[in-house]
Formats: sequence, structure tokens, C-alpha cells
Amino acid sequence: MGLRDVEDAFNRYIFDEVPVRLLYLPQMKLLDRDSLKRLYQPHMDHITEADLNHPIDRSAAIGGKIREQLKYGILSHRWLSLEPSFQDIMSGKTLDGPGWDKLREFCRVANKVYGVELVWSDTCCIDKTSSSELDESLRCMFRWYRNAHICIAYLAETTSVHQFHNDEWFTRGWTLQELLAPRKIRFFRKDWIPLTNYTIDKDRPAADQPILDIITEVTSISSQDLQAFVPGPFQVDTRMVWAADRKTTRSEDVAYSLMGIFDVSIPIAYGEGAQRAFFRLVEAIMQVSNEPGVLNWAGKPAQIHRLSTAFPSAPACYLGHPHYDRSLATDEKREFALTNRGLRIQLLVIPIDLVTRLIPPATSIQDRATFRCNAFKINGLTIDGPSFPVLERTGTNRGKQESCPSEIVHCLPIDTIEGDTVICKNSSFCLQRLEEG
Repeated sequence: MGLRDVEDAFNRYIFDEVPVRLLYLPQMKLLDRDSLKRLYQPHMDHITEADLNHPIDRSAAIGGKIREQLKYGILSHRWLSLEPSFQDIMSGKTLDGPGWDKLREFCRVANKVYGVELVWSDTCCIDKTSSSELDESLRCMFRWYRNAHICIAYLAETTSVHQFHNDEWFTRGWTLQELLAPRKIRFFRKDWIPLTNYTIDKDRPAADQPILDIITEVTSISSQDLQAFVPGPFQVDTRMVWAADRKTTRSEDVAYSLMGIFDVSIPIAYGEGAQRAFFRLVEAIMQVSNEPGVLNWAGKPAQIHRLSTAFPSAPACYLGHPHYDRSLATDEKREFALTNRGLRIQLLVIPIDLVTRLIPPATSIQDRATFRCNAFKINGLTIDGPSFPVLERTGTNRGKQESCPSEIVHCLPIDTIEGDTVICKNSSFCLQRLEEG
């Protein structure tokens, strides 16, 4: 019988931190968690107090010993023809074909190069006939990639890092989290030769690894995020851009594949449609985040909640998102909530001046408006749009609210005219997005 706290940590790790099933390479046999526990229990029983001689954190020492014994490799890839299935592995069947060849090479590299005897691949380690197992796998997949001893990324269309722009691996939805989650990743080209001379492609300074610069160029993800990504519901507008052009076979996976990146969880419900799934993802982010970036989008709103058009329909809505001044953010928690009357949100209202030049004739429109705020020392805040209403020098519409295809500007009557510039003093300006046409 081993140490009690080691036994407890071992049980938690088996049932909370590793995949539902792992492929045991010495026997090419799938092991569920109970089988895995029985196989590795003797290793846990041999852990002694001397092995846990950590001066600061005993629990960290225990976790390190457990991970050392249960280390596994994980595959990131694009599906090919004739992929091995869960049923194939369970029945002991072996076939020839691109998918089977890929699995064999993955197992060989994981074992020979990285010394693991446990591996995981989404093709054959998930029983996709079990809805509960599939649901757990999709929710936990980010964590499984993060906990892996090594992630082997196989780029089936690449022979050089300069071909990354054309490899489909960089265009798929699920591979985004497979790029960000692993602490250790190694890229292999189509003939299973490593694309770099490093054992790990993330553990060196970015300046020493040109591959990171190329990945940043292809994905728009900074080298800092590539090397030390922190999941969570922040920088939402920036992170959504990473996923904006990625594709998935099932439309709902556009949303499901982002759960781990934002560290939220939503029920898996295939058949609900892409917009409803993404709507629920954004709602889940808003429930745990006070960052306004989740609403910093432009484009087609989700047609789900009829009382509100404040929710985007897809990650693509965040492409070219407007810049907002983060210096206006406060430490006070902002309330985001979806109610039966629409979106409820706390807004910061500040005094500003609208400074815009008059464009004759009076019926003309202009494509930008410039604001200034003395309270926050902002001298030039410019908002661009397809059209803004003109504030007229004279006439019956003087100071009147005018609407336009993309924005509405609410303002009080003009106070002063200085030369050919209108200065309109406001307690606040409200900009509301409207769908063009």
C-alpha cells in the first residue's frame, strides 16, 4: 500500500486529467481509465517519502512523479483516407492505407524519440458511438493536449516550413487549440522527418526558432502566445480573429473547438446549428468575463435572440474589429447579462466633444467623426464608418439626429461654430450598429 496522498492524487489525475482511453503501445491495446489505474498502481505504490523531498510544495512533487509515470504522446493532424477507428483497434484489426500508416509512424516516433508507451489519437481513441464519451472528449480536449508529454503535429502537405501557408492544418478549427494548448510540440513533415533540428519546437527563445515567426505570420498569433498560451475569457476580440478563417466539418464545431481557449464549457448539441452554438459560446464567455472586447465586433449579428442584435454570428465578425481605447477600462466589474429584454450591460458614460468639419452642401455625408475628451486627456478619437450624418450649419434639421447605414449618432443641438468646425457639447455619445440595407 502506497502513501495516501499519492493515492488520492493518482486517482484524481487518472479520472480528471488524462483522456478517457489511451493506446498502450507494448500491446497496441486501448486501456480505459480503470485499466490504466490497475496497470500503473504498482508504480505509485513504490513512491516513497524520499522521492517527495520537496522543500516547498509536496503536492507539486507528487504531481511531478505521477506525470513522469503516466506520460503520454498526443497526435495533432488532419484526417486522411482509411483512418483506423475505435472499433478497429478494439477488434485487433490492422489494415494498410494513409491513415493506418500515419498511426504507425506516430506511435514509432512517440516511443522511440520521446520514450512514451501511451499515446492518444482522436481517430481511434474515442468511441464515437457513445454520446457521453464524445461530449466529455470535446469538452476536455484542450486539457488533454496541455497535459501531454509531447504533441506531435503531422503536416501531411508540407516538406518545408515555407509551405505552412498552404497546409490545411493551419486552416482547420480544432487544430487551433492543438497549436496553443501543448506545452511541448514537435512539427513533422509529410515524410515524418522533423521540420526543425530541435527536440521541442516551443521551449527555446523565439529569436532562436524561425519556425515561430513563420507560424505567427500564418496565424497572426504572437510568439508569446504560441510559447506560453494562457486560456481564459480575455482578449476575446483578438483571439476570435485567430479562429475567424478556420473551417470545421460540422458547423457547430466552430464554437465547440473554442471552449478550451476561452476556458468555458457549453453542452454539446450537434444539430443546433452554427449560429446557436456560437451564440451560447459568447454568452458563456460573458458570464465569466468583465472585458468589453467580447462585444467589439462588426458584421452580421446572430439571429437567435430576437430582442437583441448585440451578439455576433461567427468568429469572422471580429475580423477588422474596431479599436477601442483600453485606457478607459476600469477595475470595477462590468455586468453583462442576457435577459428576456435583450442584453443588459453597464456602460461608462464620459463627457466628450464632437469635433467634425462641415462638408457643403448641407445634405452631404462624411465617412468619419472625431471626438475629444478632456477628462481622459484624449485629443483625437476617430471613428470610421461608411457614412455619418452631417451636422448642419443652418436649416430645420439643425442638431437633429440623423441615421445612416452603419451608425446612429445621438447629439444635442450645436453650441458654437468656430470657423468651418462645428463643436457640439455632449454629456455622452451613443453609437448604435445597424444592419445595412
